[in-house]
Amino acid sequence: MQFASSITQEKDPSAALRTLCEDVLKSLSHPPTLALFFVSPSYNADWVELSKKLRGILGNPLLIGCSSSGVIGNDLEVEFLPAMSLVAAHLPGVTLHPFTVSPIELELSRGIGKRWSTRIGVSSKEFPSFIIIPEPFSCDAMKLLEDLNQDFKERPVIGGLASGAMEPGENFLFLNDEVIREGAVGVALTGNISLETIVSQGCRPVGERYIVTKVEENAILELKGKPSVDILGELFATLSSQDRALAQYSLFLGVVMDEMKSEFRRGDFLIRNVVGADPTTGALIVGDRLNVGQTVQFHLRDAKTSAEDLRTLLEERLPSFKSDPPRGMLLFSCQGRGRELYGKPHHDIRLIRSFAGESAIAGFFCNGEIGPVGGKTYLHGYTSSLGIFREKKG
Repeated sequence: MQFASSITQEKDPSAALRTLCEDVLKSLSHPPTLALFFVSPSYNADWVELSKKLRGILGNPLLIGCSSSGVIGNDLEVEFLPAMSLVAAHLPGVTLHPFTVSPIELELSRGIGKRWSTRIGVSSKEFPSFIIIPEPFSCDAMKLLEDLNQDFKERPVIGGLASGAMEPGENFLFLNDEVIREGAVGVALTGNISLETIVSQGCRPVGERYIVTKVEENAILELKGKPSVDILGELFATLSSQDRALAQYSLFLGVVMDEMKSEFRRGDFLIRNVVGADPTTGALIVGDRLNVGQTVQFHLRDAKTSAEDLRTLLEERLPSFKSDPPRGMLLFSCQGRGRELYGKPHHDIRLIRSFAGESAIAGFFCNGEIGPVGGKTYLHGYTSSLGIFREKKG
């Protein structure tokens, strides 16, 4: 198993494509069977023609990818500028199951018991791993992930939503020689490959934990038997002036993933946006549906916390990085990270490389990141979702 990656900021799209292909082919001793290609939409390019050219140079591997506001590769994160990144892999003993999901197909799957295992052509008994790239305007990514969670319980899924478009129809996805403007593309991988994931949500808990006592869909009416906005007001009174200022624009709600635990640490919560408040009902509106009885805690996010969270997660994996270095990696990072969060470029990619070494890596800045928390796959925001590929052990 071999991976190779490259990134270029050459402004001519044909020249950029040649550079990518030459770089990865120099590092591979066999033709690749899988390639992932991420591009800035600011190029004036015929993407159908270029994707055909890319596949031809590489020997016609399975190709998936998308447009993005920023691309990631090797030790660079290039945001809002013309750039392309590529990771290609020779995967002996691995079977690839590419698929597309149309908006109509996803809608028709509601309530009729359609099994995605049949649609994709792979069963959960084959222990597949998934890479998925949805188009955000046309694909209900949360619904798609709910379906996959049902059909492929606890199987790793990694990916992100295409980004960079201001209007529907401007994003695009790659699948081999096709350029697709809606839905989702993906690949299931079976055989001699394992996918390990790191999902850095970059938040720290503040205040105490509460039990949800009254809720209507994504409106939390009561926490601990009191109106949610009153609970939030009590929390604000206990925060430092710095945290109160941060909470004005960076307040989140963490939902406990394993209620059986006696103690909860950073990473034991699924982080969801606090969208707003309804002063007439005292409800807080969050970016997910919750249930009565769930445990929650408010969280804050800033650059220092995000960096610490990613570093902590990488430190936990350091023994495996040393004993069994990754063959290749994919990084799906939120548009709200990068330079906007840290005040400097290349933060996450260089931190990852400092722990994982010189393994091939590519990815992009997403309009929503996909990765598992607590054994179940979710759609996240403001997250870095890292996929680590190795050969199976044993």
